[in-house]
Amino acid sequence: MSTPPVQVPPSPMSLGDVFAATSSVFRRRIGAFLGLTGLQQLVTAVAIMVPFILTALVLLPDLVTSHRPSESTIALVVLSVFGGFFIAAVVAGIVSLYFDGLMVTCANEATQGRFPTISELRTLNRGYVGRIIGLYILAMLAYLVAVTLAFLPMLFSVGGLIAFVDAGSSSSQDRALLALLSGMGVSFLLLFVLAVGAFVISVKLAYVAQVCAVERVSGFAALRRAMDLTKGAFWRTLGYLLVFSLAAGAVQQAVSVAMNLFMSALSPMMNSSSSESAVASMILSGSLMAMVAAVYAVALLVQVVLVPLRHVFVTVMYGDQLRRQQLGPVNHAFGVNVPGSGPVPYGQPGYPQQPGYPRQPTYGAQPGYGPFGRDLYGDAPGQPPHGQQPPFGPTSAADPHGQG
Repeated sequence: MSTPPVQVPPSPMSLGDVFAATSSVFRRRIGAFLGLTGLQQLVTAVAIMVPFILTALVLLPDLVTSHRPSESTIALVVLSVFGGFFIAAVVAGIVSLYFDGLMVTCANEATQGRFPTISELRTLNRGYVGRIIGLYILAMLAYLVAVTLAFLPMLFSVGGLIAFVDAGSSSSQDRALLALLSGMGVSFLLLFVLAVGAFVISVKLAYVAQVCAVERVSGFAALRRAMDLTKGAFWRTLGYLLVFSLAAGAVQQAVSVAMNLFMSALSPMMNSSSSESAVASMILSGSLMAMVAAVYAVALLVQVVLVPLRHVFVTVMYGDQLRRQQLGPVNHAFGVNVPGSGPVPYGQPGYPQQPGYPRQPTYGAQPGYGPFGRDLYGDAPGQPPHGQQPPFGPTSAADPHGQG
């Protein structure tokens, strides 16, 4: 039984077209996407366990001998915890970037009708982490600096409050309270401005991962390229991303409500009024553990599905935006400006079909341009391109002047 091809509507795509293409790509490569996301979650979970493993190894000798840990042991435990969490955060970040690149590459290849194996995806994704990790670190540093600057007014007002309280007068304390409230207000206003600015920048740079993965551009060139792609399309990009986020949030909220209802239904079975034998029997039989595990497995499955879906959705948007920029302005139904597509098709309107000349042939299926291999309006009728017109002159020996 043959696998159905990926259905990618021609550009420009509406929101429904983007969702349809996302669904088609995801269904066609569902095994690869779920496998990549599941492996990503597994590696991240192992990385998070590192601090706890280090702490257990440090405390194990004291726990075995039942001795109270020494100060040096406690200091080593604290260092292990913070160092372990730092290592886990770095590893989780690099792993997330690597698998993001694999999923973006997989989605982009599928939109073009290519379905590489995991080994081939790794080859195509080679160098992606190196191209994007600098931007990732830069974004984190910029965020930390901006948040620190936003909290400075509140920190200064707290320092002034302590100084005024030490003075002891009631008027000083009133001024200190006013200064504190003012500092908090300025800090919250700066945080609000920072949040809005970060949101706008995230929309303008929505395609930075696709640029690094598909076009193999890195550094500030990738930032400029991503901003060029969304130039003039900010509100459409924002609207599409917002609708997808709302849909994904609604699914997550529905799963969360179902989990809460399920756990609420279980709670009466575990309270003190229930017979201890029934509770013990349920636990020993494993049915309770199986039900709880099933609930959390569903929640994990939803997360595993939504992560690649978002990558596919944004990658389809990226391809559509590339196609829109290549198409340029549309003048009429079949006259489009496609860079590199050759001269405008030959044909002079207003001239009737001349006797003795064969009827003009029509186009067949034309090759597409851009990432999706489709023309703007699909298979459209037209006229033969320039240089392939029927020659002028006699059409037969009996008609030397071509008069029929």
